[in-house]
Amino acid sequence: MKKLASRFCQVSLIALSSALVFSAAASAASGTKTSRPSKMFLSSTPSGARDRLPLTRIEVTRVGGESKEPAGITGTPGSSAGAVPEDRAFGSSSDKWPYTAARVAVEKLGDTGLANTPVSSKPYRQTGKLMMRFGADWFNCTASLIKKSLLITAAHCVHNFGEEDAGFADEVLWFPANTKDPETTSGGPYGSYAGIEWRIPSPYHDGTDTCQAGAGGVVCNNDLATVVLEVKAGVTAGKKLGGNYDYGWNGVSSIKSPAFGNATVSDISQLGYPVAFDSGFQMQRNNSFGKFIQGTGSNGKVLKQTQLGSALTGGSSGGPWLVNFGTRPKISAGGASLGSDSLSNTVVGVTSWGFTTVGVNVQGSSFFGQNAEYPDANYGGFGAGNIGFLVQNTCVANPTAC
Repeated sequence: MKKLASRFCQVSLIALSSALVFSAAASAASGTKTSRPSKMFLSSTPSGARDRLPLTRIEVTRVGGESKEPAGITGTPGSSAGAVPEDRAFGSSSDKWPYTAARVAVEKLGDTGLANTPVSSKPYRQTGKLMMRFGADWFNCTASLIKKSLLITAAHCVHNFGEEDAGFADEVLWFPANTKDPETTSGGPYGSYAGIEWRIPSPYHDGTDTCQAGAGGVVCNNDLATVVLEVKAGVTAGKKLGGNYDYGWNGVSSIKSPAFGNATVSDISQLGYPVAFDSGFQMQRNNSFGKFIQGTGSNGKVLKQTQLGSALTGGSSGGPWLVNFGTRPKISAGGASLGSDSLSNTVVGVTSWGFTTVGVNVQGSSFFGQNAEYPDANYGGFGAGNIGFLVQNTCVANPTAC
């Protein structure tokens, strides 16, 4: 890829090719919409890919949300499995939000045997570079594995908001633990996986989602999607990679903290492949405190978001927001505590949008959990709200992927 740009889905949407036939299936309640390609690998070289991260102006969406403190998260936190970082960086604007961003790989990429460390190791390798083709154009995002053949990413990565069946991507490829240019190499030690189905919430598909006034299709309740992966030689991606992440809902591992003015916050690790860093070929890690934001959408319904400080840019879209990320140590003596939450490597959001102004280093995610469109506390044992409904819908249709 001579030049990789990242598509910050600027709502100047692309006219899509009709070369593929999609079967769109609506489910109960708010439902989901599905796309399956009629052919795979129509073009094998994703050349000149761009990013898809939507942007909004700070005049439209406030950093930190509305000035009035929200009522808080409703519902009981949960997960499929069941200290704030050091202040090292923050945006250059007056809205300063601390974060730490760095490449995951070792510093000297040329070191023999070390260039993939620790990207190719658990728990990093369950995240990968996602590439999508819309017509003749390729775009960049990020996605992570939450079931043995099931990815979670952002809806805007695989669909143009409100364009219904015509809005789906034509082709999706995933490169777990990507460390190189996928145009000239396999992308990394685990090659690539083709998507065989991608599914999004119906309100995003139809353009009826609860969104911020002035940022329709950008700051919304349900910017999340699943991608079902191919199984190669009888081996799932999860088996090849040694497992998957869990996913959570309704603020698992978050707390209403007096240290942050009683705002509901959590410590979040964000992974992604932003094109502005290392040409989008190297995984980046960003750590910050995530804050729950509750406002009112343009349709008068409750809009739920999570925001955090981040230097990541286009290409990071769809990347996981993880709580308790890493390999947890065993306490062998007194005098130490890991806190009250034992859940590890749990996805509680995906990168959805950023700000148009350079230097306002804050990004947002649709809140994973109960909302106006998906209000139930449990969808078939798969969890609450939008994430529970989407995973249930996908797994019922594709049981071998889950």
